[in-house]
Amino acid sequence: MFVSNFPQIIKSLLKKLPKNDYPVLNTFLFASCWIGFGMDKSLVSMRDLLTRVNSRGKRLDISTFSKASKTRDIEIFKGEHPTFAVSKNA
Repeated sequence: MFVSNFPQIIKSLLKKLPKNDYPVLNTFLFASCWIGFGMDKSLVSMRDLLTRVNSRGKRLDISTFSKASKTRDIEIFKGEHPTFAVSKNA
């Protein structure tokens, strides 16, 4: 049962991430890349991942991804961040 819900869980988490917070590599794309790299056994290197991303129309190079990995604010990925706040009405 967990396996069948996993794609919906990932989609629900990703849809909360901002898509316009960084000009080249927004948080949504950044997190999607890392999740894809971690989950897809056919990807053996970050170059494989970036080749796949670039083939889908997103222009991204390894240096941009490397810089983003070093400088990205990790608060967005913590459950306490306002992006993931649960509404009191829910």
